[in-house]
Amino acid sequence: MQFGVPPLTRGVKWLGGVTLAVSILATVLGESGTTLAQSVVFLPNRFWHGWVWQPLTYTFLNPDPIGLLFALLGLWLLGASLERSWGTRRFVTFYLVTGAVGALATGLIGLFVPTVRNHAYFGNWASLEGLIAAFAVLMPNAQILLYFVPVQARWMLPISAGITVLFMLMNISEWYRYLPQLFGLGAGVLFAGGVAPRNFFLRFRVWWIDRRLRRSKLRVVRKEDDAGPFGGSGQGSDKYLH
Repeated sequence: MQFGVPPLTRGVKWLGGVTLAVSILATVLGESGTTLAQSVVFLPNRFWHGWVWQPLTYTFLNPDPIGLLFALLGLWLLGASLERSWGTRRFVTFYLVTGAVGALATGLIGLFVPTVRNHAYFGNWASLEGLIAAFAVLMPNAQILLYFVPVQARWMLPISAGITVLFMLMNISEWYRYLPQLFGLGAGVLFAGGVAPRNFFLRFRVWWIDRRLRRSKLRVVRKEDDAGPFGGSGQGSDKYLH
């Protein structure tokens, strides 16, 4: 799959339209706009006091014009391709849930860190990180333009994580600003199927069985042994007798 300019799909239009409307209204409505912004941003301290809708609404606010432009551009270029593959319902759900998980994980840290608890989070960067993770997991060979440089989608996962960590280190006094992006990337990997609980269980079972076999006194014989009680020619690969 090669990179191309995707069409404007229905889910992308809906999410982009709401983001554009909320961002503009919060900026131009004066006091009413301020009230709107305070309602939709994610503030962990308010969330734990009943403002439970904020993890689903903070992604729609981008008051900075340049940030809004890149937010809408990323939503279009990343989201449209995934929506065509998944369908509108699954895509919109994935977009909102990854952003919400990024906020909730940040809120949990806010329970112990006052600077996180009292910081207002906004923007759809956590959701965009989730979309990048979905590309890396589901379409690893797809070509994505990273600042006009074509990159295979599989490499976007470590690159995105590295860039986020780099920003945290370069702005060490405000490292908490980037927590939703980091958690959104992890949520994207999880919900796109990159980490399956069943696989972890099966791997644990294989490890446990192998460990029991090694600790037991089972005899190791050659696969193609034909001499002795089991035959034996001294040829073949070692296998557990079980």
